[in-house]
Amino acid sequence: MSMRLSQGLVSLSAVGLLSIAALSAAAQTMTYYGTGNAIGGGPGDGAGISSVVVNNDANNITFTINSSQPMASYIFYTVELQITGHAANGSTSLVNPWGENIGISSGVNSLINTYNGGASALTYNSGWTQNDSVGYAAGGAGSSFATMTFPLSTLGLTLGNSFLFDVVSSYASPGGQSAYGALDSTGYPAESDGSYQPWLTSNYYDSAADANSTFPNTPNGGGQSLYTVVPEPCTLVLVGMGGLLLACRRFFRRV
Repeated sequence: MSMRLSQGLVSLSAVGLLSIAALSAAAQTMTYYGTGNAIGGGPGDGAGISSVVVNNDANNITFTINSSQPMASYIFYTVELQITGHAANGSTSLVNPWGENIGISSGVNSLINTYNGGASALTYNSGWTQNDSVGYAAGGAGSSFATMTFPLSTLGLTLGNSFLFDVVSSYASPGGQSAYGALDSTGYPAESDGSYQPWLTSNYYDSAADANSTFPNTPNGGGQSLYTVVPEPCTLVLVGMGGLLLACRRFFRRV
């Protein structure tokens, strides 16, 4: 009986330790680094992307885009999301619904498009749907960063989802301009025609095909733009404690 009790307590301790370990793993803030470079006058438009910080809680996800120079009033970023397992629903047309010829040729499921005072969340399912618009939680025009927070559902995300992503800056419409800067490019973003002139209408930027890309799932992929939506720590504590109580109940029934 004593040995059985000891073994049971060891098992329960293991459950508790796993709960603590899960709690530690959940408290994440991921930072993805760019070069801060841009072509021509792009940095003032937010093109000089130096880093992007991503975090989430049980209901919302937050992106903070940092620029190497203060942002002008006309900030044009696109955050492109390719949700793991959802690629078949994504757009491969390399046409942003706001007009620019930018995208991920292997599929985009969700987008965040920014403007001077805030950002919009869109999802793709046989066409683009705008689900939400928010003002910047911090930063924006005149600052070197912009922070935006969206409900997970407005980007088609749930807890446990993983997604590949890129952040691309561009000129706005008209003309279908291409990228001025991109998070995943180790050099200047290379448009399809090799001209490095994003204001032309003859080129586009593909995050999955840039020879200088670190975007995952490509021959050049370095895997640094992958994010997993994890539960907030309090949620994991409740889940872990529930599992611990259930294990205790089953154990003491047996003894």
